[in-house]
Formats: sequence, structure tokens, C-alpha cells
Amino acid sequence: MSSIISGDQTWLMWMMVAVLAAFSIWAEQKTKWGAKMGGAILAIFITMFLVNINFLPSKSPVYSAVGGYILPLSIPLLLFQCDLKKIIKGSGKLFLVFHVAAIGTMIGAMAAGFIFSDAPDIGGIVAMEVGAHVGGTVNLVASGKAFGLDQTYISAVAVAANLLVAILMLALGAMSDSKWVRKNFNHPHIQEFESSIDADAGSLAEQYWKPKDVSLLTMALALATTFAICGLGDLIAAFVRSLNPPMIIGQLFGSIYLVICTLTIILVTILPKFFQKLQGAEEIGTFMIIMYFVTIGGAANLSELVKVGGIIISSIIFITIGNLGTLFICGKIFKWDWEELCNASCATIGGPTTAAAFSINKGWNAMIVPGILVGLWGYSIGNYIAIIAGNFFVK
Repeated sequence: MSSIISGDQTWLMWMMVAVLAAFSIWAEQKTKWGAKMGGAILAIFITMFLVNINFLPSKSPVYSAVGGYILPLSIPLLLFQCDLKKIIKGSGKLFLVFHVAAIGTMIGAMAAGFIFSDAPDIGGIVAMEVGAHVGGTVNLVASGKAFGLDQTYISAVAVAANLLVAILMLALGAMSDSKWVRKNFNHPHIQEFESSIDADAGSLAEQYWKPKDVSLLTMALALATTFAICGLGDLIAAFVRSLNPPMIIGQLFGSIYLVICTLTIILVTILPKFFQKLQGAEEIGTFMIIMYFVTIGGAANLSELVKVGGIIISSIIFITIGNLGTLFICGKIFKWDWEELCNASCATIGGPTTAAAFSINKGWNAMIVPGILVGLWGYSIGNYIAIIAGNFFVK
């Protein structure tokens, strides 16, 4: 059955992608139900609903354009804060706790990979799962593209990964108020917050995305820089592919997604003062990637998702057990604060904005910046760990 808006109605499709992305961001910041779900999940599932009632098409050149151009442009913009020297220096003990969480993610993902070793494309699925839950969605997409996976797989893992983020935040939030946590873990930030609650602060997303000092010049420089990085990255990736290198080298340096990540991190670390001035980059990049989430919802064919859903859901369960289990055991042994464990888990499973949003929501102000920093570190290393992990299962 044809949809009300057809895939070749270009301007109407661009309108819907932009409007749905904007609505998802608005709902996340201005409504209680939207704040609980998050903009990414809203974008995916609202679009899936519109596709399944035949209002929007499941295929469109606009979806391809967003994935081919808008998504790559968003990646450098989201990495403009990845100054490795600042991250390592400013994150303190959380830097160590983060790596324990990342190891837990790896243990869970590798266990799932060995159990489902005969499944088609298991190497790419493991890579996406590791990328998603060491860094975030940026790493998920880059890893999937590096393994040449079908959009169905990428969409399925993205849907599951974002659902996990929402469930994790709700679960950790509930656990933070439990007697078990208060009895078994140090919780200094909880105590500090409970002594000074501000009920009028607004939603966690609204607080994180508060207005900044943005000018036309900084936005122009941010966009020009991301275009330059993408252009140079495409040249490098094409050159590497022309050399017919070994597969893992081709995945790491023959994919524009991984090349632009590497280029951006190098440039930001070498020229931190320049990138610090590019106010508005994160906001633009986030809007772009929410647009991509809209296209993920559009391309998420439910019947196809069901076929690969068992493996993906099982992998998510293994990763959650590995991540939280490793953290809780080490946290109990080494007497780490509960707030550090929550931040490390959120930073690995969901990325820097998830870690920041969780800390803002709980009122743990001292944890916000360290959570962002280690989350950005996850962005930086997630792709490379994911590619290595995925290649264990390539036949």
C-alpha cells in the first residue's frame, strides 16, 4: 500500500524529517513523558508509527541523503569537544571507572558473539553493539558502515541501543533511591543533593541544552570546519581503499566515518583553543543526528527487525549484565562511589549527553563535567575497539 506522502516527494520528505526531529527535541525538553523517553527514541518510534500507518514511506532518497551527507557532517560537530589531553586530565577517578565499564561491555558483547557465532553478520552486529555501548550512536553507525551491514541491521541495533539507554536511566535512577544502594555503596553526591533540592530547575534536557553565547561567525566556522573534515576524510578513505589493504585496515581507514572521527580528534587535541570557540557546534550536530534517527525509524521495517531481533536483544542483555555486573563488583571491592558507577555506565551505554543528563536529573552537579569528559573519551575510542571486537567473528 502506498503512503500518503510518497518517497519521491522530496520537499515534503525533507519537511517531515526536519519537523519530526524538531518535535522530538521539543518534547524531550518541554514535556515529562518526552524527558523520560529522550529525543532519539522519540524520533525513531514516532517515525516508525507514521510509516506503519502508511503516512510516510519506508524508503526515500531523502533517507539516503540524510545518511550519506547529514550524518557524516554531524560526527565532527559532536566531536569538537574531544580534546584528549583535557579529557584525561579533567575526568579524575571516573576515567578509571569508565574503563572498567567498557571492559564489562566488551565481556558481554564477546560472550554474545561466541554464543551466536553462526548467525549471519555476527561480526558487524558485535562491532555495532560494542561501538554503541563504549561510545554511543556515532560509533554504532560508523562500525556498521565499516562492516558494510544492511540498513536493517543498523536500524535494529540503533532501536535496541536507544531503548536500553532509556531503560538504564530509569533503572539506575530507581536504584539510586533504594535502601540497598544506600547500605552498600558510598553516595556523597546523593546526600549533597538531598540537602539542597531545586524543584524549579526544569527538565534535565532543558538544563543541559541551556542557551549559549552563539554568533553567526562561530556557527559559520563550525559548519565550514565540519565540511572541510568530511571532504578531506573522503579523500583519505578513497585513497586507502584504492590500495586494497587488509580488511581491518580498510575498515579503520577506508571508511569515511572512522577517518573523520580520527581527523577530528587529532585536530581538536592539537588546536583546542580554536575548537573551543566554535559555540553552537554541538547543538547543530545534535539536531543533525536526530534527523538521522528519524530516518532510522523510517527505514525500520518491523517484519525485518523481528528476524534479527532475537540476537540483538540477547546481545543487549549480555552487555547490560557485563557492564553493570563488572561495575558493581569492582565498585564494592574498591569502595567506589555509587554516583561514579552510574556515570560510568551511562557514559558507556549512552554517551556523554546521557551521562550529563543523568547527573543533572539526579542533582549530582559535581559529576556533570567528568561524565561528559569520559563520554567524549568513549566517542574517541569506541570505533577502534568495535572494529577489533567485530573481526573476531568475521568468517
